[in-house]
Formats: sequence, structure tokens, C-alpha cells
Amino acid sequence: MEKHIAHLRQRLAQFKTYGYDILKERDFVFSIVGFEKQKSILEIGTGRGYMALSLAQKGFRLTTIDYDRKMQQVARSIIQHYNLGKLVSFRIMNAEHLHFDDNSFDYVLAINFLHHAENPTRCLKEMMRVARKKIVMVDVNKRGAHILAKVHSQEGYTHKRSKIGFYKVKEIFSKAKMKVKTYRSKCQTIIVAQKG
Repeated sequence: MEKHIAHLRQRLAQFKTYGYDILKERDFVFSIVGFEKQKSILEIGTGRGYMALSLAQKGFRLTTIDYDRKMQQVARSIIQHYNLGKLVSFRIMNAEHLHFDDNSFDYVLAINFLHHAENPTRCLKEMMRVARKKIVMVDVNKRGAHILAKVHSQEGYTHKRSKIGFYKVKEIFSKAKMKVKTYRSKCQTIIVAQKG
């Protein structure tokens, strides 16, 4: 467990050195979305658990899904290290086929997930199906992608490029009659799509 916490701290510092302050970027997302307490949240793509940790530390309960069992184990150990396990429910699941009823969650959130998706359009349709209120899509912009690629190359691998752009994401939400707003930070683009 300690190695996961050490890696988390090292990675946050490494990104910050290159100008991508992940914690500051998360706070920017919080300020835009205005998550309400006692509302249900589904996170698509747990990864190492950075966003799940940020939400739990602010007292939010959430369900987080990922297809990668190993990454979810890492995220779970980080959440447990901070004694926040009661706030986060981990599920192994493919975002193309969410095992939830329609309108199950007030918020559906995906941080730096879409560029990993094999079928991003299918994932977006599933997010729209299970969202009751808002969908929040956050992904790296060109600057963020450059930093991400740099960090990953130092770790010996390459980072996937997205099969879908921000314009197409907005188009899909707009066609579904959702109200769409776009926000930009230093390293990320945030799309907030609201139902109704």
C-alpha cells in the first residue's frame, strides 16, 4: 500500500513540475460543476483513483467503475490508506455496457477517460442513459496531452490518443437535447452536459 501512496505523491509532483497541477485542476472542476452533497455520483474510469480520492476527501459518496482490475486495486488501497473506504464503492465494469438502470445517478463523471475508450460513442450513450442530472467530461487539452505523453515516456510507455474530439462529444450531447457548456483550464477541457 505504501508504494501506491508514494507513487501517487511522486506522480502529482512530477506533473506539477511540468505545469499540470492535477489537484488544482480537480478543484477547478469542483468549482464549475457545483456537486451537491447527498446526490449520487458515478465515476467512469477509476484509474489510480485521483478523482475518487478528491471527491471522498470532500465528503462525497460515489461509485467508481473501471475495466482494469489491477488499477482498481491500486485505487482501493489509496482510498483505504486515507480511511475513506466507506464513501467509495468500486465496481469492475466496461463503460460500454453499464450495469445500472436508466437515470441511476445524479452526476456521471469521467476524468481523462475518453481517450482510453475503444468505443467512445457507445460509452457516451451509456453515460447519458444512466445520468439523471449532469454528465461531466474532463480530458486533457493539447498542453495536457503533451505533458501526459512526457510523463508516460519517462515510465517507458506511450499514451493513447483519443479516437474522438471535444467537438464530437459536444455534438453527441447536443443531439440528445442536453444543455452543453465548455470550460477550459490550463491543461484540461471540461464539458458539462445537463439534462432537461
